[in-house]
Amino acid sequence: MSRNLPVRAALLGARPLSEALGRENGFGLLRLLLALSVIFAHSMPLGMGKGDPGATWSRGQTGLGAVAVAGFFVLSGLLITRSGTRLSTGRFLWNRAIRVLPGLWVCLMLMAFVIAPIVAWREHMVGTFWSHPQGPWEYIKANWSVGVGQWTISGLLSHNLQAGAFNGSTWSLAYEVLCYLAVAALAAVGLFRRAHWAALGMVVALYCYMVYIAIDYSYLRAPGHGPTTLPGWRLPFLGSINMDMLVPLGLMFGLGAIAELYKSRLRMNAIAALLSLGLFVGTARYGGFYVIGLPAFAYLLIWLAAHMPGPLTKIGTRVDLSYGIYL
Repeated sequence: MSRNLPVRAALLGARPLSEALGRENGFGLLRLLLALSVIFAHSMPLGMGKGDPGATWSRGQTGLGAVAVAGFFVLSGLLITRSGTRLSTGRFLWNRAIRVLPGLWVCLMLMAFVIAPIVAWREHMVGTFWSHPQGPWEYIKANWSVGVGQWTISGLLSHNLQAGAFNGSTWSLAYEVLCYLAVAALAAVGLFRRAHWAALGMVVALYCYMVYIAIDYSYLRAPGHGPTTLPGWRLPFLGSINMDMLVPLGLMFGLGAIAELYKSRLRMNAIAALLSLGLFVGTARYGGFYVIGLPAFAYLLIWLAAHMPGPLTKIGTRVDLSYGIYL
């Protein structure tokens, strides 16, 4: 009988997330790996004129960059919801602002006044660099408030596949901030304290809607890798919001949030993690990644964070470099 105990424990999922995910976890390492994956993926079209790694293998469903961004939203959903349940609304919003904006502003200035002049010198466009209608100062003014209002600087990098884009990562910040605002609003009305079921219902409804719209996608593509079929709009400070990206990224954020809210009931099951890995890889190759592979990836990431080997849990505990690397 004793020989069967480990197997039965794995099948039943003996440890809930609230016990498995302690102070020593894999969030730091996972976020660092996801950030490096985004940089590597973006370096292909922006710097080398090549496609996103994984796009061909997945038959156009997704790519390394899209998967990494989706993973960020899962981990962010869990951690941000945890913060939203513990802090006042004002303190929560202040913490989010000082987390996002200073790094963004430093990144913009680095792009405009360090990287862009070097590129202008290499492309022999120094003479028109400062006087160009989309010059470095205009780049700062168009992008300082999170939303991307201008991709290019002084007409440089026009030969790239993503013509003129100096930073391919900043587009996702508007969607991230929109999720932060949703958490702040739900926490302010007390939903996280009194009605976890309502948050779960919202995520289930969003998933059902994503399945519905996925019918129009060949291979059920992941965000950014399918035709634009849904309307978008412009929001103050956040700029253009594309529903084709907001829906799946919002779902991934929501799955992380639900994991936090139901952490005492959500079981960290090794067999379920292996099944999630199989679904993630299998759907990425053969189809259905949009509605099956992405949710499976969410569970897999959370399981990895809860079961990271001890020495690796030290990464990112004192200084989290993932956001700076991502930008």
